Amino acid sequence: MQDDLTTLVCLFHHEDQAQAAVRDLRNAGITESAISTIGGDGSGVDALDKSELSSLGMPDRDYDRLKEGLRRGGIVVAVSSISDHVSKVESVFGQHRAEKIDEAETGLREPAPLAAAVPAASEGAIPIVEEDLVVGKRTVDQGGVRLYQRVVEIPVEESIQLREEHVNVDRIPTDRAVTDADRAFQERSIELTETAEEAVVAKDARVVEEVILSKNATEHTETVRDTVRHTEVEIDELPGTGATAGKTTSTY
Repeated sequence: MQDDLTTLVCLFHHEDQAQAAVRDLRNAGITESAISTIGGDGSGVDALDKSELSSLGMPDRDYDRLKEGLRRGGIVVAVSSISDHVSKVESVFGQHRAEKIDEAETGLREPAPLAAAVPAASEGAIPIVEEDLVVGKRTVDQGGVRLYQRVVEIPVEESIQLREEHVNVDRIPTDRAVTDADRAFQERSIELTETAEEAVVAKDARVVEEVILSKNATEHTETVRDTVRHTEVEIDELPGTGATAGKTTSTY
């Protein structure tokens, strides 16, 4: 027994995108008879009848937006396929930047490029992101101590006893007979030297104290307080508008 049929419809803004999508659909095993294209140059759009879109399973609410997209040069690609090929067709549409009709605007902005190809089995995903607090360490300069040596002169004084010698000349009157010791009438001289002490200054350097620089390390525990973020996803169920038995339509 044949599976229920599903029609997938999408809008491309550029002809090369639509042609590449059709080529990939054929390569994916979609038969030529299941692929339909409308538009391409904007001609004949005003004469486009709702019945032509209805034949593709297009709901009436998307007719005006789709028609405006065709007027701007867009191309509609529709694929009628058995349900087993739905994921393949959706993957091809996503890879070639197909735009959902219900997100199109009158200005027909250029759709944003896909960051990556969406897996064929997935309709879409919202990542849950969490931040972790990572605390590290770094060394900072907090100042220090510098030793600087300079020379300072201060006046000092000391006392010392000094000795001096002086020669005295005395004449003593006498009256006695000359003796050989007197060596009379011979030339001779007698000398006597005077001496004196004077202060001699010398300096003796001695180490009286040492100033030493050294370091010691201490450790302490510091508590870091901050905030981290995470994302949450809320899930809302959307009411349906009714379904036609035996046939469903996905509009891109």
